[in-house]
Amino acid sequence: MLMKRKIIVLFFALVAGVGLQARPLKVRVKKPGSLAALVGEKKKYTTREMVLEGALNGDDLRFLREMAGSDINQQSTPGQLRTIDLRKVTFAQGGGAYVDKEGLHRVTGGAHTLPQFLFRNCPVVHVDLPVRLDTIATGALEHTKLRRIVLPDSVFVMPYAFYEDTELEEVVFPQHVRGVAFYALGHTAVRQVVMHDVDYISAQAFAEMPAVESIEVKGYLGHIDGWQTFYACPRLKSVDFCGVVLSTGGPRLLDNCPVLERVTFHDVVFVTNVGQAEQCPAFRGYEAKATVLYSNEPDVIRPLVIGKRGEDSPAYRAALGRMLPVLKKSIRNGKMVHPFPGYFIYENYDEACRQALEGHREQALEWLDMAVVAGWYNYSHMRDDKDLESLHGDARFQALLERVREVGDFRLVLEKSAPYAANAEEWPAFTYQEPTDSNLVRVREYFNLDSIAGSGDDISRMKNIMYWLHDAIPHNGSSSWPDCDFNAIDLYELCRREGRGLNCRFLAMVLNELYLAAGIPSRFLTCMPMNYRVDTECHVINMAWSRSLNKWVWMDPSFAAFVSDENGLLLHPGEVRERLRRNQPLVLNEDANWNHKTPQTVDYYVKEYMAKNLYWLQAHLRSEYQTEGKRGANSRMIMLVPKGFLSGGGVTTDDAYFWQAPR
Repeated sequence: MLMKRKIIVLFFALVAGVGLQARPLKVRVKKPGSLAALVGEKKKYTTREMVLEGALNGDDLRFLREMAGSDINQQSTPGQLRTIDLRKVTFAQGGGAYVDKEGLHRVTGGAHTLPQFLFRNCPVVHVDLPVRLDTIATGALEHTKLRRIVLPDSVFVMPYAFYEDTELEEVVFPQHVRGVAFYALGHTAVRQVVMHDVDYISAQAFAEMPAVESIEVKGYLGHIDGWQTFYACPRLKSVDFCGVVLSTGGPRLLDNCPVLERVTFHDVVFVTNVGQAEQCPAFRGYEAKATVLYSNEPDVIRPLVIGKRGEDSPAYRAALGRMLPVLKKSIRNGKMVHPFPGYFIYENYDEACRQALEGHREQALEWLDMAVVAGWYNYSHMRDDKDLESLHGDARFQALLERVREVGDFRLVLEKSAPYAANAEEWPAFTYQEPTDSNLVRVREYFNLDSIAGSGDDISRMKNIMYWLHDAIPHNGSSSWPDCDFNAIDLYELCRREGRGLNCRFLAMVLNELYLAAGIPSRFLTCMPMNYRVDTECHVINMAWSRSLNKWVWMDPSFAAFVSDENGLLLHPGEVRERLRRNQPLVLNEDANWNHKTPQTVDYYVKEYMAKNLYWLQAHLRSEYQTEGKRGANSRMIMLVPKGFLSGGGVTTDDAYFWQAPR
């Protein structure tokens, strides 16, 4: 009897002991860097489950990795930690590095970013991610033993996040995902991908997934890149986009998916660029079950509404109505989650005008708000647009107009721009090729420049050469890039041979070489708008050095234009910009024109068009024969920007340096 009692007592003791060991270790980190002290060496390598709370810095993460079986150098440790609850964790800067990857020591980033390579090569089998997490950084859960993972809402999954998690079979996506980057799920065992609302899917997001059979986006999709997005997936059979798709890239969305049969768009597609599938022998084609408004590859996906914009088509208007709630969801902090094509912005604006003309005030304001959020910047057009007159008495319209004015009243934008500031560092001087260079001698002789320029002073010679080029090669802003070397002779001969024109950049290149060959120091300038990420239209002009005036002057071959002050003194672009900022008088030559068809005025050309494009400027450090080639620039580019606008290599805020006289 006594023996039985001992056995029973021992049994319950063992059971109790097992129960104690099975309880997860709970640790609350009140001070970043204290995890090691709170856990202690005794439990460091014996803890199998842990619930963490608090802010963790680099020292904490290094200790956590060691508990989970991998040290800073990704070498194995005796750590037994396999289950980790991070739901109440944030990340703090400071502490040392926690992992070495390719010779680089990683440190923590944002408070709500799962750090880069955090659990790389850690054999963890279960991780509860922080409830508040905006980003899973590159390789954060790479090379683990995870079998299932639940992602928090509105997360962005960065490249290689779960790469080579060969036992990972299920990823539970939340209601909204901000983005999925390349190879995020590469070499996993995931068979089905089911997402809901997605802002962005990158190129190669679903690359080298050996087990995946189906991929489905149940909600809306903002944008999907089109380069090998679905790549090397040997079992992938179907891809379904069930909600509205705002845009797709191209041209190779599908590549090396041998059993893929179909890709179906079940709802409205605004614009698509997808091309033919590569190495997909079973593929039967894309199927669009609803309206496709724009397709840049109509042989692959045919738009269901034919015409320029299809304003009178009921299907077109219905499709736009389907898009409106998606556009609203795509706004974060008052901005669209990613830039859309320019015509997308115009579609929003045009629909606002149609709704206003039809007397639908609320709908018109909704669409106008979408246009402004997406990047509409044409203040004067919106201010004077008769289609929107019915909205003028509404305070909401006035508020939208004021928002546009901040980016679209271009003189005001210049007035509010930060000042320039001298640089302490030493910058190399701008240089100009001598007219005795053999290539420039050839240019001078080929064009008989002495005859074109005439025998007057340097200003008359500059004007004569510019006028001659304006007449010889028409300006065509939408022309394709010329298929020749980018020098004055080859560009001129191509235009004569094909009867074509050139855009402003190539006209300025030609004029630059003509000036250099005539012994006139010259640069061509790329003139950029402040809102350059949305407004992609810039303009390229020339600045030429006048020895008689001892200063630079503005010359624009696209419009045969030059600018002076009220006393007739020719100005350079920097001086024009400053006079615009100060609202001082500016004069445009009376014969400025576009291809001898459209006269140019100071109010439009200078105070609207160029005021927009003079926010920041870009020029080559060396001005020479064939300054740019087919493969890009031959010399360093220097950007003159207002203080604080841009930073990085080749960026200066020193206007005195940028406008230095030729040496």
